Amino acid sequence: MRVALMALLMIPLAVGCGDDGDKSGDDTGRSADADADADADADADADADADADADIYGGDEYTAPHGGTMVKISAHTFEMGCTAGMSDCDEDEYPVHPVTLSNDFFIGETEVTQGEYLAMMGTNPSQLSSCGLDCPVDTMTWYMSAAFANAVSNSEGLDQCYTCTGSGDSTLCDIVVPDDPYSCGGYRLPTEAEWEAAARCGEDTLYAGSTVIGDVAWASDNADGTTHTVATKASNACGLYDMSGNVSEWTQDVYSSSYYAISSRIDPVGTLNFWDPSTWAGDYPSLRGGGWINPSQISRVTQRQGASPTGLSPGYGLRLVRTSF
Repeated sequence: MRVALMALLMIPLAVGCGDDGDKSGDDTGRSADADADADADADADADADADADADIYGGDEYTAPHGGTMVKISAHTFEMGCTAGMSDCDEDEYPVHPVTLSNDFFIGETEVTQGEYLAMMGTNPSQLSSCGLDCPVDTMTWYMSAAFANAVSNSEGLDQCYTCTGSGDSTLCDIVVPDDPYSCGGYRLPTEAEWEAAARCGEDTLYAGSTVIGDVAWASDNADGTTHTVATKASNACGLYDMSGNVSEWTQDVYSSSYYAISSRIDPVGTLNFWDPSTWAGDYPSLRGGGWINPSQISRVTQRQGASPTGLSPGYGLRLVRTSF
């Protein structure tokens, strides 16, 4: 069942009686004062938002071995789920709850591109390869995404966060420390909490960086049936591109519709009991951000989906994170 949120704006109407001829000057003065106060409040709110963005955006960046830029996000507390700036929310986006991320972390400025994947893995699995090497890599299973993260970790001499076997779409992986992925020093997929914190970057906009889908995202409304070169839409306040749209991004966590009611409020993680292809049983990982194949509603920063970790969709891609120690 979809939960429709409607905000009802109540505007009190004051009606004055009697002779107000002598009051017009006073009323004009009070109106000017009220306007000045409102402007001051708006400026204060804007300054507060800017300060919050600055506190969350760590300011540090570096180029990872696969060629992607990694942007630092500072440890902070935020409200996760269907907050006031959202609309058309689903039941799995409730309850709204505070989440504290106690570690700084680095996250990809863009989704991993076809060129970056090709350079690291020697192949390009994308069904939409005609889009070009600067477009996001697509048709990625969860396991292929984990194996790519391992390859980047290995090239930098960092601990691998997964144990993987096989290759291509036959790859299978387990998480090294499933109950505490934050402790792994290498590259990995973001938890849902890390992903949403980075997408919001201290703001409460419907999409990552804007309330207008066309400003920041490629979705089915405007994508013309394909992915697009990364970073061609506007970024969010943390300088991250395509957090909404282009391709849906795999996360570290299992999808559960009741996750928000039971998850930890500090460094939450949805532990995966990995799906067994031989028995068609197990949990599905979560995807965030929506993509070119989805309607704009799926690109909202709070939208959650679950999919088979072996799913081969041209709408599935990835973005890397790494805990900052």
